[in-house]
Amino acid sequence: MDFKHALEKLEQSKDFKKWKKANSHIYFTHAFKIPQEMPNNEWHLGFYNTKNDKITTFMTNGETETRQEDEVFKKDEKAINEVDIKKIKITIEEALEKAKEFQQLNYPKDLSIKTITILQNIKPHGNIWNITYITQAFNTLNMKIDAATGKVLDHNHSSIFSFRKE
Repeated sequence: MDFKHALEKLEQSKDFKKWKKANSHIYFTHAFKIPQEMPNNEWHLGFYNTKNDKITTFMTNGETETRQEDEVFKKDEKAINEVDIKKIKITIEEALEKAKEFQQLNYPKDLSIKTITILQNIKPHGNIWNITYITQAFNTLNMKIDAATGKVLDHNHSSIFSFRKE
């Protein structure tokens, strides 16, 4: 199931409508999925509350489940931007295909064993599919793919061990 269908289903649910009425200062910020671990119709959909600077995530998988509000994970107090649904033109499947093509062309020996996908709006790129491969060679390949055109806007390839603090 595409995230747009999951979002529509969530927004139509009685629990979400009730929650939104009590939290009028919110907007949609991300859709998260690990394809290898989550069923096709499961998404984690996040909403940012401007009043308390927290994110509430809803898990969709046939049923809707709300998680508690969490602190926002952001670097250097950057703003949490709203995802503009109307500007999302490519599906997760298309974004994953673009990521696979990029990986095969640029890092052919570094094969993915896990994929983390996040639809989000980050500066300066705007709405992107932020796709991270964790590879067999203990590397990460992060690709920022334009959610309207499918173009790879930016990428970073690094060793997992480079994240270790000394």
